[in-house]
Amino acid sequence: MSPRVRNTAIIIAILAIIGAQLILGDPTTALLTAFAVILALGYQYRSKAARDARDESPESYAKNLADLRRSRREIVGAFEIERRRIERDLHDGAQQYLVAATMKMGEASLTLDPVSNEGRLLSAAQDDASRAMKALRETVHGIHPQVLTDMGLEAAVRDLARRFEDVEVRCPHPLPSLPQGVTASGYFFVSEALTNAAKYGGPAVVLLTVDEHLHVTVTDRGEGGAVIRPGHGLSGMRERLAAFGGELFVSSPHGGPTEVRATMPLLLDVGESGYL
Repeated sequence: MSPRVRNTAIIIAILAIIGAQLILGDPTTALLTAFAVILALGYQYRSKAARDARDESPESYAKNLADLRRSRREIVGAFEIERRRIERDLHDGAQQYLVAATMKMGEASLTLDPVSNEGRLLSAAQDDASRAMKALRETVHGIHPQVLTDMGLEAAVRDLARRFEDVEVRCPHPLPSLPQGVTASGYFFVSEALTNAAKYGGPAVVLLTVDEHLHVTVTDRGEGGAVIRPGHGLSGMRERLAAFGGELFVSSPHGGPTEVRATMPLLLDVGESGYL
């Protein structure tokens, strides 16, 4: 007999007993019987609910945790896919058009007197196209640097730091191999933080550490006073980190220094150590 059928039979039997007591003129006993039945059913329901929660909670918790980790990996993976698409489009599209335009201007310059107005204008246009090509290549390189894929986060951050003045990178312990989306998020956080430091703070130190999270800290020796304001750089950093469970911490007293720290979940699957 199923639990539902059994419970229905019990309820019908109890109602019959209560009805018989009322017919026999004993309403007090009927009322007490009904009250006892309600208490018993309530206790049974609560016991079942607690038993179900106790029995199902570990499995449900583990499943929910795995689902959350998977969804966050999909988010950072989607970011990475979009970056690579933009990189490919710039490389195969805009860059190729610039190359073709530069070659055509070079051919046209052969038919003009270089000291004429047309020759000087064409030469200036060639210079502008060359600068645009250089800027585009730097942009393409910055979207997803190859060193990040080939050698990991620490090497990519050290390579990035060389583009700025007076930046020191500290990594006390080797970093584990992490999902590409996590390492890319760490890299671009450093890139944005160093750009801000170069504008407002001057020399900076980058610290990379890992425990249950990836911690990326950028400290500059500027005058301080940095705050998170909606619609500004630090606010955008915080929102991008929050999208996959990361957090942003800012300490910037007046007079400095300014410390900006990102804490990101490693997003490792169960049984995945982080080392390959």
